[in-house]
Amino acid sequence: MKKRVLSIFAFAMLFGSFGIMSCSSDDSTVNNDTDTNTDTEPNTEWKYVIGASVSKTKLLFTTQDLKQGKLSAKGNGVQSIGTKVFNFGLNRLYVFEYRKGDPSGMQSWLLNANGELEEKLTVDLPNREEFIADFGKYMVATTGGVTTKDGKRAQAFNFVNGDEGFVEFTSLVPVENIVEQGEYANFAGLEPIGDNRFVMAVEPFKIVQNKDEDNTSTFRNRVWLVVFKLDEATKQVSVEKIVKDDRMSFAVGRRRSGRLNAIGKDSQGDIYAFSPSAMINRSGETFSQKPSSVLKLNKNTLTFDKDYYYNLEELSGGHKVLRVYSLNNDYFVLDMRANTNEAWNMAPANKLALFNARTGEFTWIKGLPAVQDIASAGEPFVEGNDIFIPVTAESKSFVYTLDLPTATVKKGLEITDLADGSIGTIGKISSK
Repeated sequence: MKKRVLSIFAFAMLFGSFGIMSCSSDDSTVNNDTDTNTDTEPNTEWKYVIGASVSKTKLLFTTQDLKQGKLSAKGNGVQSIGTKVFNFGLNRLYVFEYRKGDPSGMQSWLLNANGELEEKLTVDLPNREEFIADFGKYMVATTGGVTTKDGKRAQAFNFVNGDEGFVEFTSLVPVENIVEQGEYANFAGLEPIGDNRFVMAVEPFKIVQNKDEDNTSTFRNRVWLVVFKLDEATKQVSVEKIVKDDRMSFAVGRRRSGRLNAIGKDSQGDIYAFSPSAMINRSGETFSQKPSSVLKLNKNTLTFDKDYYYNLEELSGGHKVLRVYSLNNDYFVLDMRANTNEAWNMAPANKLALFNARTGEFTWIKGLPAVQDIASAGEPFVEGNDIFIPVTAESKSFVYTLDLPTATVKKGLEITDLADGSIGTIGKISSK
């Protein structure tokens, strides 16, 4: 999944920032009171939106200040189906509900003239969702593990009308024998590259005859990026190009059974692929002999830069990357495995680092709680020069502000009374 970014242009049009949210009480009214006093009337034209969970309830909160104050879950927020919010344009937000093997739910939200969140539409997708991105006039929700009518594996791409919130069409792309013979591909990450094209990373598996066979890929020391193209006339997605390299393993993170994003763009539009090089199981059996690393895909040639390579394990003192967040300015926040000797799909993570993709500089982020105390460290929200990171640790949830030059965070807004819940993602929405 990608970082939340609001451009300077959008900032100028919005007079401020954008939002995302979670779920609450039976009261559908949004209460924006914080412990911070103000001498002026609240601006109803835009709000930050923060998703959060309170036990099993999911809420969306709104505020106009992420850098200070407190916001209580008691009596505040509107109930939602999820805590991860996705922006479409300046005045619409989407929330998706992950239901494991079942089809996902999707909600779209607007900000009304009174500065309150207003649910526009709730629908079910044809299948579950794993990765979501805005793509031109669409929101794209995609997942693997889909079977076609002839029994073949496929990747499903659901194209949602971004302005109206309904699914316009679904395209299935066969995934068997497309990157290597005898293998099928699962996909992760989704980076638009213009001209109805986008890039995704491959997690490879061997094609087996029955589910009890070992389907671990034969190609353990290779990474693939696939360029997809949408044909607007036929409403079909197809594979346009496959790029591979043997300097590192695949660029997909794993947490439990879920795939995590490990690709992202810099300010020039080049795409960086990060290899977690994770272990196959808890006993420490390694998937690849190649270390956790990063390569660059040139945006103009759509080929890997043969002169670009950084060994992340070497830079970090032995840690492997789990997932990455692009900050759209040559920097990436890396969610690293907490321990150097654990990298299986349930191993501890949330050890955050800052990586400059242009220079290769790697710095651990300072000012966060101890890594063993962090329950969740969410996707950064970027607005101009401000970078906000939502973190839940020791039953407390804060929005931290990241200072890039020093790689240091400072506590900002606190979300209180979440019980055993946690903070989700952040966005911003306008009523105009």
